[in-house]
Amino acid sequence: MFKRDLLAESWEMIWRGQEGPRARLLDLFLLVFLIGGGSWFFDRDFGGWVRANPSPFFLVPILMGGKYGQSAGVVAGAFCAALLAGLAVYFNGLDFVEVAEARKVFLVAFPLVGLLCGEVRGALYQEAARSGIQFKLASQRMRALDEQVFILGEAKDELDRELVLMNADSANLDYEIRRVLQSSPERFYEALLGVFCRKGRLYEAAIYTKGEPWKREAFAGVEADWPEKFDIGSSPVVGKAMANCKIATLPEMWESSPSEVNDYLLACPIGDDVEPNGVLVVKTMDFFAMNARGVQTIQIIAQWVSEFSGMGKKARGFFDPRGLVPIGDFGRMLELACLVQRNFRLISSVILFRAKGGEGGTSEDILKSVKGAVRLGDTLSTMEGKPAHIVMLLPLTGKRGAEICAARFREFAGSQEGKVALVGDIFCTNDHPKKEAMLAAILKELDEP
Repeated sequence: MFKRDLLAESWEMIWRGQEGPRARLLDLFLLVFLIGGGSWFFDRDFGGWVRANPSPFFLVPILMGGKYGQSAGVVAGAFCAALLAGLAVYFNGLDFVEVAEARKVFLVAFPLVGLLCGEVRGALYQEAARSGIQFKLASQRMRALDEQVFILGEAKDELDRELVLMNADSANLDYEIRRVLQSSPERFYEALLGVFCRKGRLYEAAIYTKGEPWKREAFAGVEADWPEKFDIGSSPVVGKAMANCKIATLPEMWESSPSEVNDYLLACPIGDDVEPNGVLVVKTMDFFAMNARGVQTIQIIAQWVSEFSGMGKKARGFFDPRGLVPIGDFGRMLELACLVQRNFRLISSVILFRAKGGEGGTSEDILKSVKGAVRLGDTLSTMEGKPAHIVMLLPLTGKRGAEICAARFREFAGSQEGKVALVGDIFCTNDHPKKEAMLAAILKELDEP
């Protein structure tokens, strides 16, 4: 592009020249000198070329008009006419008025020729000038577009980097929670602590379960720093967390008791909301993870696993909530999914399964037709007083994933004995960010014929 601009400017400079008055006068005198010198060289009496018709001095207005335009051509023609008239007066001894009267057509022809050549030059150069201006404007626009494209490219790269890093800590949180739920009872707390350390970026932490005194189930860091038996009353942070049944952090303790000595950064209860049967105790963690988002991540993991484990014990023994749960438990899980959506922008979905055409027996029949395909960690329930149906909460699963799951459930149900043709309606937490709005949308769908 730069090379094209340079060639265009060079061509314009060559064609138009330096259009100042000084340059025009120099060119005029140079042409007159060359033609006059040539005439004198070939005819020392200065007669042949002066008396020639057409006169070689017509080249002066022709060239000046062709290069500089109308005004230069007219001035050059008038100068040559006056010069020739003066030479005729000087060499022939005639009066200037007589020469002008006798040869008026000849003399008037000089400025007319300059005017005509200027007009021709203008007609020819106008299109070239317009093209040059358009080319220059296009070049400027192209340079501006190149700069904008570069800026947009940089912005896109930065956006891609931000999107890749956004929610990176919680991107596979559903997979991590399912791994915990699928672990054996002996390795459950070890797996849970691993999730806490990876997602919360914890360096030294331990999980204790309820007892007299509390018993260590898993630890990360130096074993000597985590006694097997723990008195929760010995730590203000842990004591406050267990008393309030919610996570407590060292900054909160500083606000209430600045002079009190605390050995731990935070403590998070695990288990029932009223009487937790476990606690996560953290001694050291990543400095940049010690913020509101990091604390929320730890709290959500604890709440989610606590809800699943509690319901699992009620439903089928140990951490297996594949059966129907009470609608109250389903509502708590739905509230937790909406909380994750608001805090982390991680979408969860609810699928409403009904028999196609309303002929599918009871809700238990629909459950039997899909139970074998339910993932560990999905929550199923039903609403009393409504036509046969199943509502299934898919935690941390967007609409596209929910559509795939619904298709798999329908296919699985169709392959079972006493198969039931299902219809699945999908509701996402990004469309219904509150539990009440989600349940209202599900009830409205159930009430429609």
